[in-house]
Amino acid sequence: MNAQYDAIAEKYQRTKESPLRTYIEAHTFLELIGDLNGKRILDLACGEGFYTRQLKKNGASRVVGVDISPQMIALATEQERRQALGVEYVCADVEELSYQGEFDIVVAAYLLHYSKSEQGLMRMCRNIISHLPVGGRFVTLNENPDQSVEQYAGYAQYGFNKTVVQPRRDGSEITYWMVAGRELFNFRACFFARDTYERVLNAVGFGDIQWHRIGLDEEGVKVHGTEYWQEYLSNPPIIGLECRV
Repeated sequence: MNAQYDAIAEKYQRTKESPLRTYIEAHTFLELIGDLNGKRILDLACGEGFYTRQLKKNGASRVVGVDISPQMIALATEQERRQALGVEYVCADVEELSYQGEFDIVVAAYLLHYSKSEQGLMRMCRNIISHLPVGGRFVTLNENPDQSVEQYAGYAQYGFNKTVVQPRRDGSEITYWMVAGRELFNFRACFFARDTYERVLNAVGFGDIQWHRIGLDEEGVKVHGTEYWQEYLSNPPIIGLECRV
């Protein structure tokens, strides 16, 4: 998985400027994480450190970002060099992640759906829970497992679209096509059913599993109007997921 993000790291970084990422993704993700003051945060699949840095700026006491892509980590560490916040970065595959210490919250803006099999998903979740104490939380944004195959389209006005290998089953490859400026690029994820996610999370020790619909920042309505968001909100490709130890 690291090779695909090494090749598109800077293009993917530019997509963080899109209205969807500002007014829906970031709004939903940070709302789900909640109060950061004094918290120790492990940010998995951190990419170039977009959220990692926000978490530190918003009051977290310790923040460690982990990503499988050396190029993404290079972009993250360059930002830390230019403006030091005390964020730590580790280049590693979460399925093989060594112990980084104890954290109050483990977060990930897209992670679980990059596993290619239920066994890989299990390894990923074991490594996540190993960093959390009793009462600790895992908060993530994820592929929406409740979308039907017929709903995997209709996002062109937002600068992306997605397709899935059929017949769709656990591990089926999803391809995202995105635009950064005038450049088209793609990356891949995998489909897993809601029951599969919940079975794996329960198996490693997580409980109180909650799925959360995405939200829209009111500022996004002021800037772009209501109609602009309707297609995305009526057919959300992503969903929030929260669980506790």
